[in-house]
Amino acid sequence: MRYVIDGYNLLYALGLVQARMGPHGLEKARLALLGRLAASGEGAVTVVFDAGRAPPGVPAAQDHQGVRVLFAVKREADDLIEDLIGRDSAPRGLTVVSDDHRVRQAARRRHCPVLGCLDFIERLGRPTPPVGQPEEAPAKPSGVSRAETQHWLQEFADLANDPKVRAELNPGLPEDEP
Repeated sequence: MRYVIDGYNLLYALGLVQARMGPHGLEKARLALLGRLAASGEGAVTVVFDAGRAPPGVPAAQDHQGVRVLFAVKREADDLIEDLIGRDSAPRGLTVVSDDHRVRQAARRRHCPVLGCLDFIERLGRPTPPVGQPEEAPAKPSGVSRAETQHWLQEFADLANDPKVRAELNPGLPEDEP
């Protein structure tokens, strides 16, 4: 799968950026995000950051452990993301990750799949199935454990003596019979 990610948008959604950060805090947050994306095995990932907050002297394009990193020099990241979407030869195979309305709208115009940042974060937490194999549904529990059964029996023990409940559960018995 191929992704174009609005970098700072995802950083904020992950909670990696706070109001007060040390002198290299933003750079550390970017590296943490890039490391997480590289380790995710999500496929071809391009992350776009605004260059206004880029480290001094950083190139406009670089590779970080297989993740393509672009800094939008002399323009906004949203503009660069829109250009990437517009130039893509197979936009239906390019998933755009952003919470920005303008970016999401540009992706939809080209029929790109769109994921909000929180949806993408959730996807990162789940292992992806091998190509060609559908995701398996989680196994249905086969029953209730003995401890859980005892817990619920104790929780509702007082209902066994309630005449109204007994009448509902045993409609043929008189209310005073056990």
